Amino acid sequence: MKLTVTGRNIEITDAINDHLQNKMQKTIQGLGEKADVHVALSVEKHRHFAEITVKTKGFTVHSEEETNDLYTAMDNALVKIEKQLRKHKDRAKDIRIKQAAAEKNKLYE
Repeated sequence: MKLTVTGRNIEITDAINDHLQNKMQKTIQGLGEKADVHVALSVEKHRHFAEITVKTKGFTVHSEEETNDLYTAMDNALVKIEKQLRKHKDRAKDIRIKQAAAEKNKLYE
């Protein structure tokens, strides 16, 4: 997994990078090495924004979050990404099951 972190009006510290790495390992472990993850963090007055885009073979998911705390914004955006990835995985699984059932029915006709 390739992780790119960009900061707008904020300096990306080692603590932010470590936090993101730990959370990514827990939430997005099944994507493999070909996944490209881009995280954009920005601050405007008291608002903290986190945008996460995950690009991998066949699909792209994106999430945005705005809160008063930077770490909360990152965590909430990761939760949204995890939900989208789980939904995509479930859909792909359902399609494979339906295709297998259709193939099986064709064999017995």
